[in-house]
Amino acid sequence: MTKRRRPKQRLEQIRTPVQARSRATVEQILASAVQVFELHGYAGGTTNRIAERAGVSVGTLYQYFPSKEAVAAALLERHIEETVRKLHEWVGHMVSERHGLRDALFDYVRAMSEMHAGRPRLQHILLEETPLPERIHRLLLDAELGAARTMAGLLRVYPEVAHPNLERAGFLVVQTVEALTHRFAAHPEHQVMSHDELARELVAMLESFLRAGPAPRAQGRSLRR
Repeated sequence: MTKRRRPKQRLEQIRTPVQARSRATVEQILASAVQVFELHGYAGGTTNRIAERAGVSVGTLYQYFPSKEAVAAALLERHIEETVRKLHEWVGHMVSERHGLRDALFDYVRAMSEMHAGRPRLQHILLEETPLPERIHRLLLDAELGAARTMAGLLRVYPEVAHPNLERAGFLVVQTVEALTHRFAAHPEHQVMSHDELARELVAMLESFLRAGPAPRAQGRSLRR
């Protein structure tokens, strides 16, 4: 079954506020949407509930956002921007402090864990339940590629990194940490280890991968079909 798509215009913010009062209204709507989505989930996070929590009329909300999908997309865009900002801050800190590879990986896992732990239910809703307009989808993909390149640049600082393709290694490091820390934060009741154990195991796995050198060429049948 093909998933029914919403009209494109219902997934995007209608206009960007210019005046201070309008900006404050949009900020209040978005802050209230965070609370409503966390309390009622995505299905129950209606525009009526968001407007009521924000203390504005539904008509006022619709001046800026045509639907709850557009509100959620705006929140996701902010999440992407925050993730990119935190990655660059971490890289700058690692370069200035000159931590070893293991300590650098621990700091990265800790930073990502703290970010996901802040609002895990909201992040699950935004990343897994929200229909994405093409612009946000492209922004997410570009952020992932940019993060991989940033990580690759940092890995060049460490002579113990033996992987021959640093962009590929950077991509795998970023995706592994992002996926596992997000899953751990979103579903803490279904984990087989503690938060500290996850960090230790994840760092050990990544450090071994980065130090191991080129992967052996697979024998037998290829994974491609």
